[in-house]
This record gives sequence, structure tokens and C-alpha cells, in this order.
Amino acid sequence: MMRVAVVGGGISGIASAFYLMQRNIAVDLYESEDRIGGRIGSEQLHGRWLDFGGKNIGKNYVLFRDFVKKCRDLDYEYFGFNTSQLIGGKVVRISKEGAKLFNTLRFIGLCGFDGILKLYPHVRAIIKDHRQGVLNSDYFNNIAEHHDDVSLAGYLKEPCLSQIIRPVTVRMNGAEPDECYPGNFGSNLALVIDSYEQLKHGMHGMLDAFQAMTKAPSLNILTGHKVTSLSRDQVTGSISIGYTHGDVQETAIYDRVISALPAIQLSVIVDNILPDASALLRQIKYYPIAVAIVKYRRNVFMKTHRAMVFDQSFSLSNAGAYGINDLDLVRYTFSGRTSRTEISENSDPEDVISLGEKIAAQYFNIKDNTREAFAYRYISEGLCAYSPKHYRLLGNIDKKLEPLTGFIATGDYRRGASIEACFRAAGECVDKLFGDLN
Repeated sequence: MMRVAVVGGGISGIASAFYLMQRNIAVDLYESEDRIGGRIGSEQLHGRWLDFGGKNIGKNYVLFRDFVKKCRDLDYEYFGFNTSQLIGGKVVRISKEGAKLFNTLRFIGLCGFDGILKLYPHVRAIIKDHRQGVLNSDYFNNIAEHHDDVSLAGYLKEPCLSQIIRPVTVRMNGAEPDECYPGNFGSNLALVIDSYEQLKHGMHGMLDAFQAMTKAPSLNILTGHKVTSLSRDQVTGSISIGYTHGDVQETAIYDRVISALPAIQLSVIVDNILPDASALLRQIKYYPIAVAIVKYRRNVFMKTHRAMVFDQSFSLSNAGAYGINDLDLVRYTFSGRTSRTEISENSDPEDVISLGEKIAAQYFNIKDNTREAFAYRYISEGLCAYSPKHYRLLGNIDKKLEPLTGFIATGDYRRGASIEACFRAAGECVDKLFGDLN
């Protein structure tokens, strides 16, 4: 019987394992942490599981919604879009909830003429064909070929840069506009123009449903197993995985292996056997992110004012309600250039949260509102900002990985960081290894 391993238990690894199981292929899923989920993982707060990332499910997430239905038909609830930002000393609200014409005109005003001229054709291309709203799509590869010699900061002008582009890139990529490129921005635009729901029981409910599949013989989840090396047996053609479990170094042999790790982590594992591939993988940029979910005694938000985006002078990029009815739960997100200078993996979580509270207190009910509990994460390789002419780099990486026959790599740097993009990339990798079922 063929043995297949998936390395990395984040959403890309989960998607890869799912598509292998759909082909009746048994899979071992390796995860270095004590539970799967990766950057969409959950923590308990006051006896409730809360998600750190990926909890907003787009209406256009066809692949992910199919996965959820096949795991367990979970219920969704409305989330909506309601945020604000400080522009010229004034709080400007942006919402998709009612007053569509007014909010459309406001969005046009925030973009400015140059922004509308540049972005409208891209938006139109995605609306016409949602498959274009990812990395390495035909439409945006053409944009990259013509415009990726400059960053988004060179491609677009004010006010679009600071009022539209930066709030998107700093939230989705952890990066400033001068660290992102036009040819990759389609993966962001697709998220901006979508509308969202949440799973009623959060991503944790989905992870529970997926892990329940371990009762079937086709899925074996190996948490606490950190893969450290890969090698190929020239005689048998099999792939050897070196991994640590506890303090013990062990090996396992597989016919096929899929990496679902971030590019920077994969670069470490293949450095000894494929140094050229490792060097190319390191060209894909990742930026840190800190996220705190804080429970307060009283409501912090009003239903009509549930989030705030902050400009480049603040380490806090966004503060928002955890859910449409969770007005006492604040999700603080720290990312961007200023955040990198003020917050590190050594920062005290309470100090970071206090910094966020100080910034957000001017706009929400935080002062004298007792903080009852919090959960906090700092992820050094949290968000991916890709690379200029990214599709070329991906092609070169694949060529350098070819000597490791039976091995293929997926992840957030393939089609984009959204859950749907990760499912698409994983499905394509499984198809490439075993043949397209379609």
C-alpha cells in the first residue's frame, strides 16, 4: 500500500490530507505543535475556544465550504464588514451593511481618481472570473510582467496608498505598500470584494470535525512530530523523513511527500540536499504578527462601529470586535513596520495589550473597562508578502525541487494566504502527484 506524508498541520496541510483521503490514499500528517491548525489555531478563553486567524469565510470559498460540508455540515452566521479609519483627524466609517450607494461613493473617494483608474480593471477581472483572484493567475502574472519592477507604493498614488492599499497589505501580508507588488495584489483584492460569514462554532469546530476522521484508517495525525530533514533513496525511489518526537530523533519512509510548510520553514529542511531550492525559498518574504484577543467586563463596541484601522505611525494595525455579537471581545492585531520596531517575540503580552489599549481607547469603550482575560500569540513568520514577479520565482523553485522525485510543495505562498487559496493550491499539488481526477 502506498505511504504518503504531509508535513505541516496548518490549513494547507489539512487541505492536502483531505484531498488525499478523497482519493482513498492513506496519509500521515506531521505537525510540530501539540495540535493542528497552525495560524488558524484556537485558544481557550473563559471556557470558550477562540480563533486567531482565518475565521472569516468568504461567500466565494467554494472549495473550503465543500470541505466543511464533507467533514461535518456545520452552520454559518453572518459577520459583515464594518470598520473605520482615521483620516485627517476624522474617523471615517466604511461598511457593507446597508447604504450601498453611499458606501460605494465613499470608497471611490478614498481611492481617488488614480486609484480607481488602476484598480477597477483588476476588480472587474476578478468579478468576471474568481479564479484570477489568487497568486500565479494568468491575469495578474501579466500585471506582474509589466509592473512588478516597482512596489505598490510606486504603482499607486495617494490617497489610495494610505487609505485603501496600506490597510489591506498590513492586515493581510503584515507588510507596507513598498514591500508588496502589483502582480500579487489580486489575492488581496479578491478578499476585499468578497462578503463574509463565520462558522457558528468557530474554526475549532471545523478542526474537531477533521480530527474525528482519524477514526478512519486513512488518516493518522502525528502532533508533536517536527520534521527536520528529507532525503531520497536512489535505489527504491522512496523518501526518508527525519523527525523529532520529544527528545528522540527518528525516521520514516514514504512513497510520496507533500510539504505544507511556510516557504521559510521548508527552506531549512531542504537546505542540505537542495541548497539552490532553499535559497530561492528564502526570497519569499514573511513578516511577524502579534494578535491578542481580550475579554472585557462591558461592551467595548457599538454594533454600528465595530473596528478601527490605524495608520503607519501606530504599532497597532487594527482593533475590532471578535464577532458581530461579541462586542466585549476585542481582537488586537499588531503588524507593519512600526510594529516590528516596537514588538518582538520577547515582548511581554500584557505590555503589548496595554499598548493596544492606549491607542484604541480614544475611539472605543476601553478606559475604566476591566480586562477580564486574554489570549495572545506572536508569530515570527506570520504573514507572507511573496516576492516581485512571484510566478517566475515559483517556477524556478519547482525546477530546483524536481530532483526530489515524489516530493511536492504547497502552502500560503502558492496561491495566496486565504483559506480558499490554500485549498486550491493543495488540490493542485495532489493532482500533480497523482493525476487530475477531472
